[in-house]
Amino acid sequence: MEQVGLAIVGSTGVIGKTHIEAIAQLSSCRLVGVNARRQEPLVQQASELGVKAYPTLVDVLSDSEVDAIVIATPHPSHRDITIQAVEAGKHVLAEKPMSVTPSEADDMVEAARRSGATLGVLFNNRFRPEAIKMRELIDQGAIGKIYRATMTSAMFRTQDYYDRLDWRGTWQDEGGGALINQGIHAIDMFQWLAGMPQSVFGVVRTLKHTVEVEDYASAILEYEGGVLGTLHCDTVQAPNQQRIEIFGENGALIMDDWNVTLHRLKTPVQEFLETDKTIKFIAPESEAETFKFEVVGGGHAPAIDDFALAILEGREPAITGEDGARSQELVAAITLSGCRGEKVSLPVDRSEYDGLMEELRRTRKLPSD
Repeated sequence: MEQVGLAIVGSTGVIGKTHIEAIAQLSSCRLVGVNARRQEPLVQQASELGVKAYPTLVDVLSDSEVDAIVIATPHPSHRDITIQAVEAGKHVLAEKPMSVTPSEADDMVEAARRSGATLGVLFNNRFRPEAIKMRELIDQGAIGKIYRATMTSAMFRTQDYYDRLDWRGTWQDEGGGALINQGIHAIDMFQWLAGMPQSVFGVVRTLKHTVEVEDYASAILEYEGGVLGTLHCDTVQAPNQQRIEIFGENGALIMDDWNVTLHRLKTPVQEFLETDKTIKFIAPESEAETFKFEVVGGGHAPAIDDFALAILEGREPAITGEDGARSQELVAAITLSGCRGEKVSLPVDRSEYDGLMEELRRTRKLPSD
């Protein structure tokens, strides 16, 4: 196989079109065909692209030219599509979020492992040069042992945004709000850089919008060894903000709206606090370096390229199903904690979380509202 034959499921949506543009830039794969629910736009799209139009998922999975599918449909459908695809011998790259619940993500991972198929999750921000640089610096020990990490992902949305489509802002069709939808990219990158906590205490609120799901969520994260972190996501804050702060013994790494700065301490924190005798209530001296990066797109092309190359080279993709499920786990823990008003350990209890989702779909509101 010289190129991976791809089909996009959900090709006529905004994300599907983004994938089409990304695939066109790559030599590792080629677009064989497209699939979507609405047939007229599908046929027109396929004609314009010069590829096959698949009326149904069965048609996609029956085509021997299709080696893998890219799922660009709403995430409540990801589990069933993935299972059907891997059982048909196809590899799968699923858009974020991976699914709705951790148990659904488990099903996807288990089905892929059982069939021997490659399962990847498309968190394209990890392929941005800023994210790669931050991970390299942490791996190199530039900031030393981490003792605090914090993240804010605020992505403003109007009421009209939710009102335009019936499924938005609902537990039945979206399975959450600011955490699983808008904040999931930032949550994934945060846990990739800072690691997964052992437990969380979360607060979730429907603060300003007329929706069923949370538009405002915060959590205290507890890591091994007593290290603490905080996480906040919302769709009510203006101006928007994307910020990650990671503090270590040797310095700090801060990403503020994709501007990355490394602060190098001249004296490590523990050493300074134990030995300094100046009594001036000052922190150790530091030097700051802000990195410059070329302006790039959303990272979809390198993410799809990595997935295709993983198939060709017989290796795991950079973001496996297990990797992609971690942000889902964290979202579930915060949601469960916020709804129950108590600290939740990770991994979350699958049956308890599935029960909570059934309750939320039935009541159509958060318990605190």
